[in-house]
Amino acid sequence: MVESFAVITKAGCHKCEDLKAWLKKNNIKHDEWSLEDEVVKKKLISDPKFTDKFCDIDGCMVYTPVIRLAKSGDYYFKELFNQSGLRIDAIKKILKIK
Repeated sequence: MVESFAVITKAGCHKCEDLKAWLKKNNIKHDEWSLEDEVVKKKLISDPKFTDKFCDIDGCMVYTPVIRLAKSGDYYFKELFNQSGLRIDAIKKILKIK
């Protein structure tokens, strides 16, 4: 069973669309959190795991897409893509898909 998770996206993000298309093709249910949504922004800024990973004294820098696991609250972004595109094996490992 796939762990519950959200995909954090933003408008104009081609990698976000690639990841969401792969998830849809494989019937993998997920939530989508848009960085354009003020409620999402507030939720992220109030999450220490998010701010520790994406923020410093100058502000927050988020490269999308990001996967946020519901149970642990952990965030993944670098692991999702390489120069060739989606890293399917890494995504499956993060989501505990066999």
